[in-house]
Amino acid sequence: MGVRFSTDDVPERERYDYWRYMHRETFAIDYRFPYGRHDWFRGRCVSADLGAVRAAVISAAGGASASAGQAHRGRGAATDAGTNTDAYDIKFSIACERFVVEQDGRQAELRPGDFAITDLTRTSTATGVGRLPKRVVSLIVPRTLLPLPPREVARLTAVRVSGRDGAGELASTLLRRVVRDLDAYGPAEAARVSTALLDLITAALAGRLDLPAAPPPDARRAALLRRVYAFVDRHLDDPGLSPATIAAAHHISVRQLHKLFEAESHTAAEWIRRRRLDRCMRDLADPALAARSVGAIAARWGFADQSGFYRLFRRVHGAPPGEYRQRSLAGSLPAGGTPPR
Repeated sequence: MGVRFSTDDVPERERYDYWRYMHRETFAIDYRFPYGRHDWFRGRCVSADLGAVRAAVISAAGGASASAGQAHRGRGAATDAGTNTDAYDIKFSIACERFVVEQDGRQAELRPGDFAITDLTRTSTATGVGRLPKRVVSLIVPRTLLPLPPREVARLTAVRVSGRDGAGELASTLLRRVVRDLDAYGPAEAARVSTALLDLITAALAGRLDLPAAPPPDARRAALLRRVYAFVDRHLDDPGLSPATIAAAHHISVRQLHKLFEAESHTAAEWIRRRRLDRCMRDLADPALAARSVGAIAARWGFADQSGFYRLFRRVHGAPPGEYRQRSLAGSLPAGGTPPR
């Protein structure tokens, strides 16, 4: 789900406070103007999910009196806004006279096309300076999706990665194209785009660390498997979710997907069914959903065949879903209450 906000939505005298409020509530970021309050300020933010990656494009107007705008994130603050703190924030400068990223005692001055990585578990600051219009992109990437050792990534926080050569240039070029139509991608296409982008970012970071351009096979397999699991969880409500759609979203064949799961205790199809059943069990045991029918809950989590759902549920849990619900809610219902079957 995307988020959009703009200072054009409020009166001029409220722009400064509105911009700060939206950044604080949406991203747990304290946006500051170090040189004083500026009601002339104009800015716009658009964010959307690309698979498991959250992308945010922040644009700010320039002007004769424009100076510095600073985004400050305190340690662990992102939790308050529902942002995954077990993640990295990769900041790209798209158009900015000076864009400075700081963390861990280091400072990276990014030119257009360059990027730098920060760790959301620690305090960081990003500052855009200059009179010209500014445009930056922030990618929130779950730590598990970046197949590099955290101790190695820690060496790169607030270190400039050039966007003018090698994998860095490819990553920067792809990102510029992606953010032109950030919210135009369907779920499967968004997952493929984020996979390609993360592969290029990983290669650029590995080059900066003088590591091999590609991670070891085991690391690649583990990273791909994590992406598949995350993709399944995000699309459980899609009746069309299947090994074929998972494989297509990750640029692999169905045969390769099955091979990926050989070391797991379940197949891809079994995992889909298990996760859907888990979600149905959770909803059936939720007193707030007691008025929702069993069939509606099953359909919500992608079970298109109601009779098949009932048979599967009974086989796995030893009781039909209605009986499971009654037992689960027995201690939650008011006296004489009976949940719907």
